[in-house]
Amino acid sequence: MPDGADPYTLTAQERETAKSKLEALQNPVIIKVNLTQNPLSDQFRKFIDGLVLASDKLQPLYITYDEDGSPDIELRPNLRYLALPGGRELPPFLQSLIYYSHGATALKSRSLSALEGFITPTKVEVMMSPNCPYCPLVVGLVSQLALASSYLEVIIVDVALFPDYAQQYGVQAVPTVVIDGQDQLVSDISEEILVDNLTNRDPSSFHPETLKKIIKEGDAERLAGMMVAESDLYSGALELLSDPEWSVRMGMMVVLEGVAERSPDLVRSGYPYLLKLLDHEDRNRRGDAAYLLGLIGDASILERLEVLLKDENPEVAEVAQEAVEQIKERQALAERTRTEPQRRQKEI
Repeated sequence: MPDGADPYTLTAQERETAKSKLEALQNPVIIKVNLTQNPLSDQFRKFIDGLVLASDKLQPLYITYDEDGSPDIELRPNLRYLALPGGRELPPFLQSLIYYSHGATALKSRSLSALEGFITPTKVEVMMSPNCPYCPLVVGLVSQLALASSYLEVIIVDVALFPDYAQQYGVQAVPTVVIDGQDQLVSDISEEILVDNLTNRDPSSFHPETLKKIIKEGDAERLAGMMVAESDLYSGALELLSDPEWSVRMGMMVVLEGVAERSPDLVRSGYPYLLKLLDHEDRNRRGDAAYLLGLIGDASILERLEVLLKDENPEVAEVAQEAVEQIKERQALAERTRTEPQRRQKEI
């Protein structure tokens, strides 16, 4: 590179490389660039301005925020670059654009199978630098993982541009992959090692926000299956029954209903929390708890549920009445199912 040249501006050769490689784009790709009051924002705009000239299928979207945070390039909501991927980093970035355009990746079938059942929201940060010969392979791999699973939030960080990230995690070498701000994988990181580290994590320690994302992604039934398999309702899960968002509360009800169908004993461990909700000051929480107990409850909680029949709110009282009737109907059906074989035996 000539003396005085801007290392973050595409060279003529890089522009030609981009033009040639991006002919493989199948569908238009919107590159969102989040700009801030940080002086580096000018570099980010300049870089993308140069890159989009390589293909008419690249569409830049610049959004400026009135804050001093770090600018970034957002390929999709869960894949961001706090980096200007030129030089060694240009090929994997171009390939990511192509993968995104095609809606496919080059991940191995084993990895894709593991990610198909992966529902653990996980933050993955890749610490890299422009002159690192090993970084492009890792950056390309992690970017593909983000394209394959919406549960992965991937951030590619150029520590030369943003040294605070390296200092925050005590990073001494690149590439370093930081998982959820704690676990670190350094240098020689294979696809198998990375996928195994991501997909073999203990779900029993999930934070409520993690569980909330799973529910919002529409995987309530799968979450119920995980709980049954682990014989654990997961600490923090029941808290979502008091979440401000109705969709989250409803999603958690679906989870517990799924658990009840497969493991009645396990769902009973959640009764104490639900019974406390029957005394909640918010009528919606009381009503939700009564409704859910009607779906999953048994005779052991009838007496407590019947107290709600005199609730000051008529809607809550109505829901409680329906819940009591549901439980009694299930109890009667279970009794008939139990005694029917005995009756037939006597007739014979």
